[in-house]
Amino acid sequence: MLTARMKPAATPVPAGRTPDSLRLIIAGAAVLLIVLVLDLAPCVALTGYFGLGPLILAAACPPLTTATIGAVTVVVAVVSGFWDHRFGEASHVAAIVLVLIQSAIAVYICVYRERQRSKLHRVQAVAEVAQRALLPDVPSRLDGAGFAARYLSAAQEASVGGDLYEVVCTAQSIRVIIGDVRGKGLPAVRLASVVLGAFREAAVTWLDPEQVAAACARAVGREAGPEDFVTALVMDIHPDGRLGMCSAGHHPPRLVSPEGARTLELLSPSPPFGLAERFTTTTDRWDIGDRLLLFTDGLIEARDQHGAFFALDDRLDLLRGGGQEEALERLTAALSAHAGGELHDDLAVLLAERLPVAVPPDTAPAARVALG
Repeated sequence: MLTARMKPAATPVPAGRTPDSLRLIIAGAAVLLIVLVLDLAPCVALTGYFGLGPLILAAACPPLTTATIGAVTVVVAVVSGFWDHRFGEASHVAAIVLVLIQSAIAVYICVYRERQRSKLHRVQAVAEVAQRALLPDVPSRLDGAGFAARYLSAAQEASVGGDLYEVVCTAQSIRVIIGDVRGKGLPAVRLASVVLGAFREAAVTWLDPEQVAAACARAVGREAGPEDFVTALVMDIHPDGRLGMCSAGHHPPRLVSPEGARTLELLSPSPPFGLAERFTTTTDRWDIGDRLLLFTDGLIEARDQHGAFFALDDRLDLLRGGGQEEALERLTAALSAHAGGELHDDLAVLLAERLPVAVPPDTAPAARVALG
């Protein structure tokens, strides 16, 4: 059974008033009130300034509300001629025309803003579909391992970028890739799709992880520009606990066990895809209950307000206990708190946990005899 494995950072603008909208509404109402009070004073004529209120409110209110406020403002501007004794004079008529123009401009601003918001919502919907196509949900459990993933975009107006991950089950092992495309925007998305397409095909074609990595590198070489490259980590997870890793300029994973946490050192890391096509496999092991964290730059390069990086190795305890989804929630919450809720780089994280290998019922007696 597949379950949701990623939570995009960008979501459609929620209904209701945001704090910024409320502040604009309060400011617009305050301007209207202040101008009206000043205009009531003797020898003061501020009728032409009444239109400032609708102009400010146009940034927060819907068109119909702004039009209603603008109409009321025009009526007040007309009536103001009685208490400042200028009704019908040229200056009073000119002030009324000015308020009418300001109110009309405010309504136009509202309509334009709503159209842009609607367009943004459509773009966000398309980006959401693109994200699901590029990074489908990873399997929550395969034979011998469980997985959970998160993707967080640094851009609030987009939910997809150049970071990538994938999990493919083969006859010999579970194959995993995580990577980070240099650059941002649509070119990075396109190159990420090239890597994922090559990985999905090579993962079920080649026996060794270095061959899979080489196939991905060749695909990047065919499609990338002269300054483009992709850092990536290709990993084989075997049922008996063996791990095979090929690094293409990527960060080594972290292993969290009941006894502690450590970095899985990569003995012969190679340059990124697009700069190299030959790779070496580093082997290691993990035990049942251990967890592996694979991640991209956005995790360890997130800075706080003082410029300090997120200390991942000091936060690995957050990955212990509870389910994998809960563990990732704790980690991403700590990251968000460190960065003040604003990421400056896309982030992909993949958390794997070694599980007991299921023994088919018809082979269980034979297995017990062999063990006995």
